[in-house]
Formats: sequence, C-alpha cells, structure tokens
Amino acid sequence: MSDQRPQHSAPAAFSPEDMARRRRRSIALALVLGGLVIFFFAVTLVKIGPAVLNRPL
Repeated sequence: MSDQRPQHSAPAAFSPEDMARRRRRSIALALVLGGLVIFFFAVTLVKIGPAVLNRPL
C-alpha cells in the first residue's frame, strides 16, 4: 500500500466581480441587521409606552 495523500491545489483568487458581489452582499446584510435593531428598539419603546417618562428619578 502506498502512503500517498491527495494533493490539494491552492484556492483560486477572487475576481473583481466576485469581490464586488461579496461587498454588495455584506452591505445588504448590514442594512438588514441594522433595520432589525431599529425595529426591535421601536417595538420595545411602543410596548413600554409613555409611562416610562413618568417615573421618579
């Protein structure tokens, strides 16, 4: 039996089109996550209501 391991070639470099596509996808994901943060913050404020301002300091 031979003890040969499969030879792996180096991964191909990303083309400029791939990098642009990856950047657009990253920006879209960041916008969606930012929108969810704002949405959850707004829902939290609505659920708490205006009574949060009428508390003793």
